[in-house]
Amino acid sequence: MAQGGKIDLEGKRAARRRNIRRYRSVASVFSLFSIAMTFGGALAARADDYSPRETNSTFAAYASTSDLIVTIGGWGNISPEYSGSKHYDFGGSPIIDIRHVGSREWLSLPSDGIDYELFETDNFRAGPVGTLRWDFGNSKDRGLKEVGNTGIDLSLELGVFLEYWPTDFWRTRLEARNAVYGATGWVFDLSTDLVWHPSSQWTLAAGPRLSIADSDYMNSYYGIDAQESQQLHLPKYDAAAGVRSAGAGIYAEYKVTEQLTTMASFEYERLVGSAADSPYVRDDGSPDQFTISLGAKYQFLWQR
Repeated sequence: MAQGGKIDLEGKRAARRRNIRRYRSVASVFSLFSIAMTFGGALAARADDYSPRETNSTFAAYASTSDLIVTIGGWGNISPEYSGSKHYDFGGSPIIDIRHVGSREWLSLPSDGIDYELFETDNFRAGPVGTLRWDFGNSKDRGLKEVGNTGIDLSLELGVFLEYWPTDFWRTRLEARNAVYGATGWVFDLSTDLVWHPSSQWTLAAGPRLSIADSDYMNSYYGIDAQESQQLHLPKYDAAAGVRSAGAGIYAEYKVTEQLTTMASFEYERLVGSAADSPYVRDDGSPDQFTISLGAKYQFLWQR
């Protein structure tokens, strides 16, 4: 009985330590958001100097509002092989945007999903959003499903986004996405960024990130069922719903010309809670996740 009581006490202490780590992680995230919002309010008086609203003056000089500005480009990045991995790989994603001449050019970060605004005002927009996670035949990928026998592992998430600018240099964004292929469950990504235009050519942005997911989503990426436990020689693990990760990102873009823009981004994500406690992360990975992205985009006029 004494030995059983000792084991039970040690288990309770370990659980208490895990809970403390989770509470501290959540508290740190909300502290970051509070600091960002306080700093944003202090700078609100200078918002007019750094307005993100832009119309392309080169196009506006000889184009009508019925004409379209088309933006094409791409991102190249170095990111973890899968969520929780300590190994990194190269990847990329396209940039495609179409808007009317004279309309607002919304800030788009590489961490954002692919969106389309169905509703838009001067400082708010909302609509559908999607995220595609893919890799070529890496059997370690969590939450990804092979498409036929192509060797391409894929996960598709679809949902809605809300984006609100309390001031012209302070962006807040929420994405609620449901994994419809390759994984299951819901994930909610919240971000806020301070945006600064030190000159007409430069745009800088930085702010905290928070990701919350339900148990289905957490188990898709971090859980281990009985079959996987036997195959991988890892203990069976059920991931719980809650805060998935917390982090921060910085972004910079430089307009080489009115048509050509180059971009760079750095994102840090710290897995917390049951995601960090997963054997995939604890024993064979890392809770610290980094993504470095470089990109370029080109705008041209489509006259109709």
